[in-house]
Amino acid sequence: MQAMKRSIIADVVAIAAIALLITTTFYWIEARREVIILCDNFTPGVSKKSVERQLDTANLLLWDTEFVANGSKIEAYSPLHLGIMQCSVEFNKQDIVVFSIVE
Repeated sequence: MQAMKRSIIADVVAIAAIALLITTTFYWIEARREVIILCDNFTPGVSKKSVERQLDTANLLLWDTEFVANGSKIEAYSPLHLGIMQCSVEFNKQDIVVFSIVE
């Protein structure tokens, strides 16, 4: 009876681990898609307000604004990617997108 109980517990733990792996993989893929799709929307000529509004709709992204000599820069990233993949958007002094790139 004890061996059967251990076997059932081991099966439940294995199923839970597989479910966790599948869930994490799903969110990882979705976060990657969010970075790529949103970054593709930020073409030259788009206003900073529009970029910020679109970034606010993201569920799996964080973003920071940094001020540089020629304007500002927004970096959007997902914590799920541990900083490996991010979207950098540079603005001129009039807060218009100069370029955006997925790194």
